[in-house]
Formats: sequence, C-alpha cells, structure tokens
Amino acid sequence: MIDKRNFKDVWHTSREHFTSGDLKIIACGAMFLSHLAQSGFLYGFDCVKLADLFTLIGRIAMPLFCFMVVQGIILSENKEKYLKRLFIFALISEIPFDLAFSDSFFNIYSQNVFFSLFLGALMVYFWERIQISDINNTLKLCGGIILFLAISFIARLFMTDYDAYVIFAIALLYFAKDNRLLTALAIFVGFAFEANFTGMEFTIPYIVYLSIPLILLYNGKRGSYNRWYFYGFYPAHLFVIYLLKVILF
Repeated sequence: MIDKRNFKDVWHTSREHFTSGDLKIIACGAMFLSHLAQSGFLYGFDCVKLADLFTLIGRIAMPLFCFMVVQGIILSENKEKYLKRLFIFALISEIPFDLAFSDSFFNIYSQNVFFSLFLGALMVYFWERIQISDINNTLKLCGGIILFLAISFIARLFMTDYDAYVIFAIALLYFAKDNRLLTALAIFVGFAFEANFTGMEFTIPYIVYLSIPLILLYNGKRGSYNRWYFYGFYPAHLFVIYLLKVILF
C-alpha cells in the first residue's frame, strides 16, 4: 500500500481557508461562467466582451478539478468505487455535453471532461498498483511510462475534453503531491499548454495560474458539502444551458 502519511502531513492543516468542497464550488462556478460563453449562449446575445471575460474566468476551473481528482483517488478508501463514479457520470454527462456544445445528442469528435478526469484517475490507480508490485524498479519505471503513453493515447483517440494535456497535468500533480511548492510548479508547467502563439507574440491566459494560490490555501479537509451535488452539477448545468439556448434562440 502507498504510504499516505507524508501526503496528509503536507495538506492537512488546522487553518480555516479552503476545504475541498470550497475549491469544488469555485471550480464549478468558474466552469459554469466559461460554458455560458463557450456554448455560444452569450455570443447569441452579442455579449462578446462578457463572454470573453467569462471564458477567462473559467480558466481556473481545470487546474482545480485536476488537483481534486489527484486528492480524491489518493485518499479514497475504495478507489474502484471512486473510478466507477467518475465513469458513470462521464456517461451520464455526455448527452448534455453534446447538446450544449454541438446541439446534437452525440458528437463523436468531442467527449466531456469527466472522461478526461476518469482516465487521469485511472492512470494514478494503475501507477500505484505498479509501485506496490514485486517487479524491480526498472520495470516499474518502464511500466509507468507505458501506462502514461497508453492513457494519453486513449484520451487523444476518443477526443476527450483537454485530451492528453489533462493526463500530463494530472501526472505532474500526482508526483508533486507531497510538496505544496512542487504542486504550484506542476500547475505552472502542466497548464503551459494554455499558451497562445500569434505571429511574434507569445501570450498566456495568466488567469489559469490564479488557481495556484487557491490550491495553496487548501487545508486538506473535505468540508460539509455533499459530494453528489458536485457530480450532478456537471450534467445538470450543461442541460440548463442547452434549454436556455432552445428557449431563447
């Protein structure tokens, strides 16, 4: 079994600050604003500047979700059930996701982010299984590399939201899990794919890095929130956005 003591010592503090529930609320709120823009809803009202602002705010959501998935799979007492929940809600969310963003019941070219998070958590799960096996360290390393490449390939093949970029970010966050500063660095490097190149200009939507101070203020506690609200929020908010588009346009 992987030793969690150092991991818990790093993140579990007596400070008030943010619980995992607080971080999820922030992430869900930012994601909702972003999806109002990315689904075309706000652009339909010609609210271009507001839509651009909401899209920028939404950038903080993905690092928070990736961080919480790493925390979730490590701390879960039943990792198989945790993975099953992620996969089930990925399936549940697919039709609302496609309705909101493609106006169709199924779009083969884009799958919702729950699939990406599930694959990232699955990678961590199998990595830990490899580490506690009886094989030598060289084989463990080779197995881990093959695992990372295989999961990344699956994410890209099925065109999950953020595809292999999320897998890379989750891998970095997992290896940085025992150190807060390394976690901050993992987010900085893991989400550098947000960089945009335009001619001779090099820009990064720096808003994505506002997730770093939020995570550093995490106190390692779950909070009093019901986890099912967060699972249900994703498909529910997508379906609401779709209904608003149908009713108002």
